[in-house]
Amino acid sequence: MAEQLFGAGMAENEEVIALREEIKQLNNEMRRLKRENRVTKSFLDKVTRAAEAKETLGEALSAANARQKAYTDVLLENCPEIITLLDGNGHFVLSTKALMLAMDIPNFDYIKNRSYEEVFTKYFSEEDLQAFKNAVASTMLSGDIATLDAWVDFSQSDRPRYYSIELRRVGATDGLKVIGAGVLVVMMDLTNFMREKQRAERASNAKSDFLAMMSHEMRTPMNAILGMSTALERLGLAPDHQRYITDIRRASGSLLGIINDVLDFSKIEAGKMEIVNVNYNLANMLDNLHSMFSGMCKEKQLEMKFYKDAGLPDIARGDENRIRQVLVNLLSNAVKYTQKGEVVFSVRLEDRNLYFEVKDTGIGIREDDVAKLFAPFEQLDTRKNRNIVGTGLGLAIGANLCRLMDGEITVQSAYGEGSIFTARVPYVESCGEEEEVAQISEFVASAAKILVVDDIETNLTVAEVMLDIFEIEPEMARSGQEAIEMAKQKDYDIIFMDHMMPEMDGLEATLHIRGLGGVYADVPIIALTANAIKGTEQMFLGHGMNDVLLKPLEFEELNLCLRKWLPSEIIIEEEIE
Repeated sequence: MAEQLFGAGMAENEEVIALREEIKQLNNEMRRLKRENRVTKSFLDKVTRAAEAKETLGEALSAANARQKAYTDVLLENCPEIITLLDGNGHFVLSTKALMLAMDIPNFDYIKNRSYEEVFTKYFSEEDLQAFKNAVASTMLSGDIATLDAWVDFSQSDRPRYYSIELRRVGATDGLKVIGAGVLVVMMDLTNFMREKQRAERASNAKSDFLAMMSHEMRTPMNAILGMSTALERLGLAPDHQRYITDIRRASGSLLGIINDVLDFSKIEAGKMEIVNVNYNLANMLDNLHSMFSGMCKEKQLEMKFYKDAGLPDIARGDENRIRQVLVNLLSNAVKYTQKGEVVFSVRLEDRNLYFEVKDTGIGIREDDVAKLFAPFEQLDTRKNRNIVGTGLGLAIGANLCRLMDGEITVQSAYGEGSIFTARVPYVESCGEEEEVAQISEFVASAAKILVVDDIETNLTVAEVMLDIFEIEPEMARSGQEAIEMAKQKDYDIIFMDHMMPEMDGLEATLHIRGLGGVYADVPIIALTANAIKGTEQMFLGHGMNDVLLKPLEFEELNLCLRKWLPSEIIIEEEIE
């Protein structure tokens, strides 16, 4: 019995133990489930928050997109320029309102998804539309920016407007393949600018035509005055008569200087003044200037002093004519405005710059007037200097010429004591051989066969007396047609051809003479012109002429021209002593 009870107790204990173990496992499972429940709840909370955040983000993105679209609409609506986007097939995708206003259509829907060729055909000229098509194709192919200008009549009113058009490719790329590519077209309306430019060009052309006409009309009588006075000077007149002729030449030279100043200033103002750099003899130029102005100073009982650095090179490179023009103006002013004392001309080379200094003991310049010195048409103390001839352009021209040569003119002055003007130009060493400088020497060429063509009798007389200095007896033609007939009958060594003649001008006559062939295919034809405007020399040379002589004729220029073009065997020369 006891054993049975003991056995039963043992069995009960095993059940209790098993039950406890099961309870323990259940507790563990419950704890695990609670942990999983907490994780699940946390995950659900995160999901909920993410969903809420996504909803909030979506709302924000929608708001941002709405704002972006609103900004885009504002931009498209208010941009003053025509900006349009074409897709890869050339169809309109987007555009600013400016295009609709220009085309006078209500909205973009009228052209959306339509080809630019279809839309632009009636607004562009055939030539400009083809240029636009080429630009679109080029931009799509290369990706380079293309530009063109075109007159476009969007209003269909026969009043086209001028547009500067820029095209550039837009879109993503995948290697060499362009994905979703298109062309952005920007059209800037430059009509007002172009019309102002055209007006300015017309005004400039009118001014050039006026200057050319005035140059011709003023130089033609000057040709007679200077030519005749030059001839008279060489006749060995009585001293009194010689002095009269000298006064005539001096006054005529002053007038010619004024004409040249106006022309030079106009060239500079129009940006047509050219600087021609060649090797030149600096030493000779300075000696010539010293000699020229020593005589002028002597006439006014002024002392002329000349100093130059011992190390100054004889040969330099630059525009000798323009440098001389600047220095002549500075020295002329010094002599003109100095009544007693001295004029000192000094030249030095420093820091690869040439400094030309002109110092005088003249009237000087007030401090307040220094700023006006280089302004055009300005003359200071006009009452005090009313007897001094000039346009007030010389210093303005000189300062501009120096700037064109990368130099400058500076001034120091004390009123009542004198002034120092310094012209600085960069020094450039000569390169290669020195340019050959033609020497002026007297010669005769009595065997020369010369034809002079001019419709003005006075000009023919001037040419005759000037050529007589060389013992040349020219033949005269009073029209282009007469010159052609004379050329058919005789061979000439040189033909001097006037430019402006009625019925047939010198250019046309030259072409006819060249057409005669034979010796006239190459005979030197020299243009005689009173037109000193830039471009005329190229015009003459382009029409078959060989050289140009500017009126009024100068003995030195005629001497060099004859020496250059006459056959050397008929020239008998004698050096001037």
